[in-house]
Amino acid sequence: MLRGIRAVLRRTFCRGQGSRSRLAKKAVMPSLASGARCGYSEVVVGGYVRAGGRRPRAGLSLLAGVFSYFPIRKKVFAPRRFRFHEFFLAMKVLQLDAKSQAELAQINKAISKSKKVVVLTGAGISCSAGIPDFRSAHGLYNQAKRSDKQQSIVRGKDLFDISLFRNDESITLFCKFMQQLYTKTCTARPTKTHWFIRRLKKHGKLLKCYTQNIDGLERHCDLRTGVDTNWKELDVVQLHGDLNRLSCTMCSSRFGWDDENSDTLREGELPDCPNCMAKYRERAELGKRASRSAVGVLRPDIVLYGEHHPHADSLARGLTSDMAKNPNLLIIFGTSLKVDGVRKLVRQLSRRIHERQDGKVIFINDCEVSPSAWDKVIDYQIKSDCDEWCEYIEKQIPALFEEPEETSVYFTPPSTPAKKRVVDVQNILTEPMSSKPITALRNVTNTSMTDTSGLRAGEKRGYELPSPEFSPVKRRRA
Repeated sequence: MLRGIRAVLRRTFCRGQGSRSRLAKKAVMPSLASGARCGYSEVVVGGYVRAGGRRPRAGLSLLAGVFSYFPIRKKVFAPRRFRFHEFFLAMKVLQLDAKSQAELAQINKAISKSKKVVVLTGAGISCSAGIPDFRSAHGLYNQAKRSDKQQSIVRGKDLFDISLFRNDESITLFCKFMQQLYTKTCTARPTKTHWFIRRLKKHGKLLKCYTQNIDGLERHCDLRTGVDTNWKELDVVQLHGDLNRLSCTMCSSRFGWDDENSDTLREGELPDCPNCMAKYRERAELGKRASRSAVGVLRPDIVLYGEHHPHADSLARGLTSDMAKNPNLLIIFGTSLKVDGVRKLVRQLSRRIHERQDGKVIFINDCEVSPSAWDKVIDYQIKSDCDEWCEYIEKQIPALFEEPEETSVYFTPPSTPAKKRVVDVQNILTEPMSSKPITALRNVTNTSMTDTSGLRAGEKRGYELPSPEFSPVKRRRA
């Protein structure tokens, strides 16, 4: 350490006498002049931080020399490079009025040009179809709370929690509520937002649609839904399951809502799984040990709070595949962004989309989101009803709502089919071969028992076929 102090003092007070000390070659000094990095341009050499710089002041130089030989961690944290434009990047709140026409024109232009659009939908797009959302004053949470006369649940959200299966009263309330919700789903029809997604698919703009809804209204628009099927064939990924199916809690078999299952759920009970019951009766008839606890029950095939997602691996692989295709536009419809998994999904997609220069993230809903939480993630927030915005887009971009023109596809013309040649075997065998042009050598079997050519029955003889009229071998001489 004393040697380092002497070297710093010698360099500070004895300028021009000899070369610089090796301590002055590398330094930890704030690079304030560049303005590109808000941090320290540290240099780690052999596990030590070496001091230096271009003629630093004596105090700083002395302090750097004193601590230059103290061992520190080999890997020093480097702060992220500060981007100047990110300081001004904030979410813009727009209305469908004349004041926001400039920003709305940019959004319309982005939708027209984009070929890789990702859509995220929530319960807000199905409200006009008669299916309530979750968190509004007339939402499902408040409806569940009002329907609980015995006060078996504290909040309406508890009815969609996996812990409800611990209490018989909450199970009864869950069954009746789900049966009523399924009845509303059967009578509901797609909204204008659903058809807008269909238009994106029809014009080849839709990369993928992620939905939190469990109603399955997208199938009425000829969109393929699911999560566990072939990912490339999916149009809509159902993140939270499908209410139109029932799944077994034991064997995970899926069934439809028939009249018997609907009546059982309407009474507040969960129906038994037919597959599990068949196995149970088979073992009982064979005299084997059969436990009633091995028979599962059917419940709606949806994902509840606190429940492990059964298709988490498929979702992770599919999301990675979609982000690898470099989407440039994300449109978020009718969700409050309160679910933790959806928040992470939006942030991952936004980070990928903003890597492109023309990437934009648009949020469309009546409710407001926190600007401090979604700045630098969402570019534009349009405070409007989802169907009203789709009507506005239909007026601004009418070509998007028209049937796309059928493009003619040009194929390579097939080769000319070979014509069937009928050859008289007898004439070929009797006439001299020199009188006919040579094209191919064939083997012909003599079918007659006696022949003047000297061939026996079943004996083969090599001969040459005459070329047809269209053959380039046979030419007319002038």
